[in-house]
Amino acid sequence: MKRVKKVILIILMLSLFSIDIKSIKAEEMKAKKTVAVLDFKNVSNSGKLDYLQNAIPEMLITDLLISKKIKVVEREKLKKVLEELKFSLSGTIAPEKSIEIGKMTGATALLMGSIIKIGYKMRIDARLIDIRTSEVILAEKVEFNNEDEVIEATDRLAEKIIKSLTGEEIKIGDTEKLPPVDIKSFQGKSLFMETAVNNQYRLQGSNQKTYLQIDLFAREIEKRKRIPLNVALVIDRSGSMASEKKMEYVKEAAKFVVNNLNREDILSIVTYESEVEVLFEAGKITNKKYILEIIDKIFPGGSTNLSGGMIEGYKQIAKNYRTGQVNRVLLLSDGLANRGITNDESLQAICQEKSRQGISISSFGVGVQFNEDLMLLLAEYGAGNYYYIDQPGNIANMFDKELKGLLAVVAQDVSLQIEIPKQVKLEEIYGYLFKQKGNKVKIKLNDVFAREKKIIILKLKVPVSWREPFRVARVILTYSDVMNSGKKEKELSEVSLLYTKNKKLVEQNENNYVGQSASLMESTLVMERAIKMVDKGKKKEAEIWLKENIAPLKDKVEKYNTKELKKQLLNIYDYQNTLNAPSLSLNEEKALQKREKYRQYEIQKSK
Repeated sequence: MKRVKKVILIILMLSLFSIDIKSIKAEEMKAKKTVAVLDFKNVSNSGKLDYLQNAIPEMLITDLLISKKIKVVEREKLKKVLEELKFSLSGTIAPEKSIEIGKMTGATALLMGSIIKIGYKMRIDARLIDIRTSEVILAEKVEFNNEDEVIEATDRLAEKIIKSLTGEEIKIGDTEKLPPVDIKSFQGKSLFMETAVNNQYRLQGSNQKTYLQIDLFAREIEKRKRIPLNVALVIDRSGSMASEKKMEYVKEAAKFVVNNLNREDILSIVTYESEVEVLFEAGKITNKKYILEIIDKIFPGGSTNLSGGMIEGYKQIAKNYRTGQVNRVLLLSDGLANRGITNDESLQAICQEKSRQGISISSFGVGVQFNEDLMLLLAEYGAGNYYYIDQPGNIANMFDKELKGLLAVVAQDVSLQIEIPKQVKLEEIYGYLFKQKGNKVKIKLNDVFAREKKIIILKLKVPVSWREPFRVARVILTYSDVMNSGKKEKELSEVSLLYTKNKKLVEQNENNYVGQSASLMESTLVMERAIKMVDKGKKKEAEIWLKENIAPLKDKVEKYNTKELKKQLLNIYDYQNTLNAPSLSLNEEKALQKREKYRQYEIQKSK
């Protein structure tokens, strides 16, 4: 009997001990975990991935801070501690050495890892170490096929780390993704407009920034009779087009355009080198085989009379110009304009004037020798699109992208007029040309395609204080509705601010959707300035500028946690890494500059 009682007592003691352990573990899970995140070492033997050594930890930190149960050691503090211990931020640290790091940083866990490349696949290997015990809490691998997928891979890794540390099941993704616009919102029209500011409330006496965002949504149209096209293909056939099979790829692209047009469309084909030649006069496509044979006979020639080719393309369009159809020049070049009109401003002025007349131009720059600033501005002043084609093999894909848009035009002659009171100063419009006369600001958007979304953001300086509700802007959208027989449509939206002394009210009403968009646009200006510095040979100044301005972007990535902001952070790290590569050739630098300008252009145009 005594023995039985003794056994029962032991069982009770063990169960109490077990309960106590469980409660301790539960308390530990509730307590905040402090993580020190090292750089992830690039062991892929590809220098192109070096930028991920810093970028992956930065994105992981952003993701980990989504959990309210996790703190992260500041990277600068961690760097100083590691230097004191004679460790490197990007080096591999043995688990038993992590205890010293923990004592000096207050961290309870250490996160380190590496970037590996196996064939065409890439992988992030991560280890999470408990600093108190030096035990590996988590060893995880995530794969990605290309650099575009690294954000998704990092998010998935962060989810697993959070679960391991806190037990939380957190799905990481964009915090401010808006649902698709309901078809009812269009009310039978082709476009729908929404306007908002980053905060409807403004603190009396503050200097906070005010951003006005205008979203234009184009409806999706199925099985309709499309608008006719009047297209001029203007093709550079200068001597440089013989290299890298450029001419062959251009022919492929031109044939693609021909094969996708019908009898209602109008086509003209113009080539230029030292001289300009019209291979196919503007007219209906009645014999595709004949046109394809003409394209096959194009061959590279002499210099680059870009202006002559462009002007002839406009002339061909003008022969059959009418409203109710798309009237567009498609201009391709791989070199510098060295014949005819070569002055950039003069060429831009021609495009601007033709745009006023209803004829737009899209430009396609191939390789590293063309003037990307000129080609971009021709498209901007000419109310079309700009494309940078880094590999000649992508020429047909870019023409495909442009043509699909032209075949799905739902609204034409689209323009915005923003009326602002005299007390408001317009400081910036990101990515769009505009004209301001008095208190009226005009932005011409020209054609809008089905399912397209355009985001226009204005940075405004408003009064510091105001008594009544203050109307900050009156936005007027006008366009010709292609889906309703070209009917002229007009939509009006007014945006007001409410001044208050209630700071909490301001904090509670921040519009994160506008905030993250504005942050992204601000980052493009940072990048554009750095790119211009490099163009002028000021690499060191550009490096310093980016280092000084990357911190605010990191803060915005942490605050909004959107894929777009993370991608821009990756862009900056990638740009810095490539720019500082010791083996970077002149042509590689030119390609880098063109690529980054195009990236920022696409961001600003919401492409």
